[in-house]
Amino acid sequence: MKKYQNVSNHDLLFPLSFVYQDTKSPQNELSDHMHDYYEIIYVYSGNGTFFVGDVFYDMQQGDVFLIPNNTIHRAMPNKDDPVTSTIIFFSPTLIYKDIVDDSFSYLNLFDLTKKSKNYKISLPPKKQIKMEEQLLHIYQETSENALGARHATLLIVHQIMLDLCRIRINNEQDMLESNTYSSVWIKDILAYINDHLSEPLTLTILANKSLVSPSHFSRVFKETTGIGLIVYLNTKRVIKAKELLLETNHTVSHIAEMCGFESMPHFHRIFKKYNDRTPANFRKAHHKS
Repeated sequence: MKKYQNVSNHDLLFPLSFVYQDTKSPQNELSDHMHDYYEIIYVYSGNGTFFVGDVFYDMQQGDVFLIPNNTIHRAMPNKDDPVTSTIIFFSPTLIYKDIVDDSFSYLNLFDLTKKSKNYKISLPPKKQIKMEEQLLHIYQETSENALGARHATLLIVHQIMLDLCRIRINNEQDMLESNTYSSVWIKDILAYINDHLSEPLTLTILANKSLVSPSHFSRVFKETTGIGLIVYLNTKRVIKAKELLLETNHTVSHIAEMCGFESMPHFHRIFKKYNDRTPANFRKAHHKS
């Protein structure tokens, strides 16, 4: 049974949601999606596959999945042994940013995750016990809603992020070697797509690159990732466009070209579909904030 605490995703002063020990069957799991928030997911039991960015992972007890903002992801639980997990879902605006030690930032955890494209940390038994105690404390705070419950919740979230950052830095090489799940040619083609977004990427081109027929490519791609090729390409291109709009001074038309959109009208239409605003308005709104 899902134990859900919204603390609250709609509260601009405290944009955090908490789902405690939820067991989902495959048919109830969300399809591929992305968002501006960050997620920390801890697995208590069960098995499945997690697709994040361009990588597939096995899901099992003691695994932590770190989902940075604007990252495609989807959990695919095993139908015979579904995953039970807890999810912390929050806006980066909540995270403490004042410099006390300029060599560390709480968001370093997600920065490292994005740079390495390694979205999973497997906790040893002692670390699992500590993590489960911390998540239980968050559940108790959000359930009882006593004086200072939000402060207590946020303190625990910060401690979790610090603990995970230390584990990630200490064990980065081991994680890279042991955690990825190989899915034959799909893994290679996802990496190829990521590196060639500015180029035409049709079903025929990608199928030829994978040495399979277009029909086989289309079927296996959707079965493996849970998303159609066109939707996947549009999503990846929108993610790249958002990064370029915020991090560079390139013109909107140049960004459209860099991201592989066929034309400016196509870029505007797809971008607005995913973000409810045009590229120019998106850039303007974030620069103001």
